[in-house]
Amino acid sequence: MTKFGQAEYIDFMARIFADKLDKILETDEKQNFNSRNTEDIYRKFPSSKDAA
Repeated sequence: MTKFGQAEYIDFMARIFADKLDKILETDEKQNFNSRNTEDIYRKFPSSKDAA
């Protein structure tokens, strides 16, 4: 593999990695947002711990 071919391959792999990382981070942000929404909803209701 020539040096130019290696550079193209490394660039290609870096782009694939960056794209997958973006998808993972986007999914993680959505899950964190959903968790925060759920916690906010349940804060409004008394828990069984408060009743005791």
